[in-house]
Amino acid sequence: MSFKGFKYGTNRFSVRGFLAAIFRPSMSSPSDAPGVFTSGDSKNDVGQWQTLLLGNDLSSQCQLERLVYCKCTAGKEHEFLLLHFRHPIQEDAVAILVLDRIPGSDSTENNNGSSRQVIQSSYIVSPSISPTPARDSIFTTPNNGSAIDSYLSGTYDRFKRLSHLDFAASARPSAIQVSVLLCALSNHSPTYNLYQYQCYWYAHTVWEALKRLFPDCRETTEREGRSRYLGVKVEKADSVGVVCEHYHTQWARIENAAEERRKAKEDEVRQLRMEGQAEGRTEERARCQAEIDRATRKAEEAQRQKEEAVRRAEEAERKAEERVRAEWQAEIDRMRAQYERQAA
Repeated sequence: MSFKGFKYGTNRFSVRGFLAAIFRPSMSSPSDAPGVFTSGDSKNDVGQWQTLLLGNDLSSQCQLERLVYCKCTAGKEHEFLLLHFRHPIQEDAVAILVLDRIPGSDSTENNNGSSRQVIQSSYIVSPSISPTPARDSIFTTPNNGSAIDSYLSGTYDRFKRLSHLDFAASARPSAIQVSVLLCALSNHSPTYNLYQYQCYWYAHTVWEALKRLFPDCRETTEREGRSRYLGVKVEKADSVGVVCEHYHTQWARIENAAEERRKAKEDEVRQLRMEGQAEGRTEERARCQAEIDRATRKAEEAQRQKEEAVRRAEEAERKAEERVRAEWQAEIDRMRAQYERQAA
């Protein structure tokens, strides 16, 4: 639990922050965005993940707020990424997804996350030297800290966070944009090759491609060690440029398809309007006329109230003038009477 109201190294304490930290876990977490915000564990290849996103508007609109570069501290020092997505409606909700590359032949997990294994065994300890099919996958847990922590500790054992990217709120990649990039990587190199297309290449290429495609971000390095094994730099293919080109091509296709669907929908609506019955058109005209009448009555009422306010102001001004005039006349009469008494 994070007590945001308490400042380490100071004596200040916020009751509001303390109570918010206590009651935050009791708030409901969204589970209405398949592939991002879910009620259970799920693991999908990046292609399957994109299909999930395309089938749900909320899922595709989730925004990547932070990307974290992680490295295991034992075995062959496997590298993977954590993706922090913010919900498009419930903006206080953030889901953390796990992205990595492993040899496909060594994957024993199913889509509900069961049969988990510690990553340090099998393909990390004894990776395949010859090219084998790669599995580039996204793991999703329910939106709570214990679920993701349990998965990370159970899968990767010990690891450390090396650096993170924070994307500006106005320029965050959407989940569907991220999926297009990940599919471009998988299509570029569908095989796992120890000397070129391993987990180091995958994490590095995703990281650098997102930086290039969405440059309005801030990179923070906490520790050194990316793409290194026992401190020695690991060779990997340089694919950032070509992957970004593939991304632009695929994203243009998705945008064009979306534009075609929008135009088709507009044509359908236009056709329905043309085929609409006279009764429907009459009802629409009656509705518009009713709105016009309401607006006219509202304007007339506003004008009447304005005129009434002017009349009241003029009446008040007239009464004030009469009161001043009466007071002035009374003062004149008093002075005249006093003068006459003195003259007598």
